Amino acid sequence: MTDDTFLTRFEQCSLNRADWTHEAHVRMAWLYVARSETYRAARMKVRSGIKKLNAAFVAQQNAPCGATRPAEEVAAAEEKPATGFHETITTAFVRLVASRMKPGEKFSGFRKRNPDLFDRKLTALLAHYSPEALFSEQAKTQFVEPDREPLPKPWLAAVAV
Repeated sequence: MTDDTFLTRFEQCSLNRADWTHEAHVRMAWLYVARSETYRAARMKVRSGIKKLNAAFVAQQNAPCGATRPAEEVAAAEEKPATGFHETITTAFVRLVASRMKPGEKFSGFRKRNPDLFDRKLTALLAHYSPEALFSEQAKTQFVEPDREPLPKPWLAAVAV
């Protein structure tokens, strides 16, 4: 699937749940960072997009026999606490992705250079966070600063993202 198709399907909430893998999360974050004018804009698109897609998955799951839910029900689901959304993991991943990007690099090259970002055991984050801090209830709902090693600050980098 091309980057444009992938991002369109993500934004339209038409990805299959089976396709919403850890690698897909990283790819989406990479695409938003690469295509956004600022780090903050990329982070906001990642956060809102994940919440919207998760709400669509919940709506699909609750629909009888594969029926679709009205748009207002999906929108209402987005306003509820985000099922499956983790604020600290999301924000920290966007920061790591943004800080490791190289100008003009393709996603395949980024993936090859950063295998720890693609490890589902979250080794890239656990270099910065203890499991207790990363998986705390507070970290799920609001961003928690690392308790091991500070995260990079991509908005301070010489190369604009």
